[in-house]
Amino acid sequence: MEKTGKRSAMLLAAAALLASPAAMAEKIVSIGFAGPLTGLSGASGTSMLNAAKLAVDDVNGADLRINGEKLSFKLVVQDDKSNPRIAEIAAKYFVKSGVVGVVGIFNSAVAVSSSEIYQKAGIPHFAVSGTRRFTQQGHDTAFRFAAYDEQRAHVLAVYAAQELHKTRVAIVHDDSVFGRDYKEKFESAFTKMGGKVVSVNAVSATTYDFNDILKAIRTGKADAIFFGGLGSQSAMFAQNMYRLGTGITLITAASVVGPMFLQTAGPGAEGTVSIMPGSHQRKSKQMESFEKNYQQRYNTAIGPYSAVAYDQVQVLAAAVARAGTTNPRKVAGALHAIKYNGLSGNIAFDAHGDLRELSFSTFQVKNSIWTMFKQYNVGAGS
Repeated sequence: MEKTGKRSAMLLAAAALLASPAAMAEKIVSIGFAGPLTGLSGASGTSMLNAAKLAVDDVNGADLRINGEKLSFKLVVQDDKSNPRIAEIAAKYFVKSGVVGVVGIFNSAVAVSSSEIYQKAGIPHFAVSGTRRFTQQGHDTAFRFAAYDEQRAHVLAVYAAQELHKTRVAIVHDDSVFGRDYKEKFESAFTKMGGKVVSVNAVSATTYDFNDILKAIRTGKADAIFFGGLGSQSAMFAQNMYRLGTGITLITAASVVGPMFLQTAGPGAEGTVSIMPGSHQRKSKQMESFEKNYQQRYNTAIGPYSAVAYDQVQVLAAAVARAGTTNPRKVAGALHAIKYNGLSGNIAFDAHGDLRELSFSTFQVKNSIWTMFKQYNVGAGS
């Protein structure tokens, strides 16, 4: 009788344990990360992936549930190498993998080419692409975490003309969608303010040899160079400028604010002007904590888009909770209605998938330190 009682008690205890929330099976929710982890934009992509990993850890620590079932988020990672063809393959892989959304899309051409695949599958996808085409294709699953190219180019042109008092600018751009767009937008804005574009040169997106172009620019007496290329190429361009003794200011289309540019460009970084997304006038405690955690985990400072990548994961998880389902199409619908206070600012999307409010800041290297000049807060449609 005593043995029977003990056995019954053990069975009851086991049943209680199995019925407890801790013992219930977790629902795995996959989030795709598609970004450049190698190549010219590898440093930017890696810093975004690092931030996305931190965000997933924080989301999983928040104990999100749907109908009592605990959600366990995980990243599925693909290196798109900033190549549209590879990005399309990655997008199809994510569709087959059943991801709830995709974060980390970095390159403009990649964003535009892969968006159709995600749209057909109903998968919400986030990009930092500045080209208007990304959110003007009629895709209700596309969401942008960046200013338009023309907004950023206009600010850089104003800074060059009104703050640096530059009147003769040479433009060098790569042969990508990103480079061509920025060339057009900067040239238009700068000439409208009375400035003169003394030369325009296109280069391969993979070259590091700028000697002939820089020698010609020096002869042409430009007082600044606008470079429409990606991060690591921008740093090598600055290094080349210093080695040839051009002695003029470099303005970059790419956001290169961070230690990587300073390390790669070396003394050539001095005086460089660039833009960084997000609010930087006053650091929130949340941002300070994020920077500290990132530094401790990866032993390096955050990149220009690290906070944005963190926010992409967080807002996607918040949309899953709001939708009450992991169905991607319903999550995309929830994203259009969501309001979220993130590291990079207030996050709410308009009907096109653009941020209703966005902020970015101009920075210049002074005494080997990135120094903020001015913060801009604009509406996505302005």
